[in-house]
Amino acid sequence: MTELSGVSRTNNTVSESTAGSALMQVVRDYKVIFVLLLVMLVVTAIWAPAFFDVQNLVNVARQAAITGVVAVGMTFVILTAGIDLSVGSILALCGIMFALLIKADAAIPIAILAAMGFGILIGIVNGIGITFLAIQPFIMTLATMAITSGVALLISNGTPISFDTDSGVVALLGNGNAGGVPGPVMVFVFVAVAGALVLRYLPFGRFIYGIGGGIEAARLSGVRTARVLILVYAISGLCASIAGVITTSRLFVGHPTAGSFIMLDSIAAVVIGGTSLMGGRGSVIGTVAGVLLLAMVANLLNLLGVSPFNQQVAKGAIIILAVLFTAQGMRELLIQQWNSL
Repeated sequence: MTELSGVSRTNNTVSESTAGSALMQVVRDYKVIFVLLLVMLVVTAIWAPAFFDVQNLVNVARQAAITGVVAVGMTFVILTAGIDLSVGSILALCGIMFALLIKADAAIPIAILAAMGFGILIGIVNGIGITFLAIQPFIMTLATMAITSGVALLISNGTPISFDTDSGVVALLGNGNAGGVPGPVMVFVFVAVAGALVLRYLPFGRFIYGIGGGIEAARLSGVRTARVLILVYAISGLCASIAGVITTSRLFVGHPTAGSFIMLDSIAAVVIGGTSLMGGRGSVIGTVAGVLLLAMVANLLNLLGVSPFNQQVAKGAIIILAVLFTAQGMRELLIQQWNSL
């Protein structure tokens, strides 16, 4: 019995040590973004204490959740050294489909699944074009963005599609909450946790990092690169469609231009979170931190009465600074470029 107790204590010690090591690794990998978040909290507390009002925090969390869901899918794409410019138009089109189905008295679960399925389908089309047709991700997703945006305007006649429903699911996904936690935030947490677990523990996640590190090397190592890339873009389409359902549920309107800025914001959050645009480096944890930082900045500027035009300038400057701080070997690169002048 004494021996069993000793073994148990040893196992507990090992587990605690492993957990502590993992936590320290996270701190080391993302110390810059966490420092930026801490600085933003201090600045906000001094300049705009109204930010910490409970209702304001809830509103910020709801808005950040939409960007966050899209950004998780974008993380998968950028880790493969790709890009998905179509997420905004997928969000809008799937939101319109969701609104039209509800207006046609379709069951809410059917409407949600149909919207999500359509987002996955568009993502698969992107993946097929990139893999089988060898079209560059930028060009393929740009074309898809134009097509889906046009279809959204076509089926809505360029006008918002409003609907009315007393569904508790729609209320929760939009403006409701469960146990004090907003529905969109719950969805974001679920998507982020699922994404982090996939990248961390599943072979599929390792394949994604491998493709980002070098697609030819990954192929020679036995990775079915075409299959992985198609799935990656399908995940991005799925995340965009989920964000479309949330956006439509919040407004009770399917709008053909609902995702106008979501593509830029999601890419910004991923890059600020430390994911390399060259692929192979980054994580969902960093993306979540990037989403929070962007949401805090946007809300702080709103509370300070900064115009939307100046907000865009500030957001761009923050992205550049964040990339400079998080990029590995930036000091050496700057010295090299200076010497080459």
